[in-house]
Amino acid sequence: MLRFILLEVIWNNLISNVIKFTDEGGKLEISLNKVDNYAIVSVKDNGCGISEEVGKHIFEKFYQGDTSHSREGNGLGLALVKKVIDILGGEIFVESELEKGSKFIDKLKLGENE
Repeated sequence: MLRFILLEVIWNNLISNVIKFTDEGGKLEISLNKVDNYAIVSVKDNGCGISEEVGKHIFEKFYQGDTSHSREGNGLGLALVKKVIDILGGEIFVESELEKGSKFIDKLKLGENE
């Protein structure tokens, strides 16, 4: 049960970020693939994107790369996502290009019954 709660933290944060940083009418893609004993989940948008400099810090506590959205969060969401993925023994990566969007890729080890 705890694993499902932790997974919910990941998906709620990533999906809400995609919605927050993508203009109305934008595009959101979520994919799930199984590779060996891992689930590879990607959450992709065509929003504002993240600069290379901001990308270096997005998983740090209280870091907000886009201060225009600061009233909508406290900079803990992606830090929490990273911590939860670490607890689950997984990895997270981000690919992004300014004005073209971002893609967050999570690699999580599957449990025995998954």
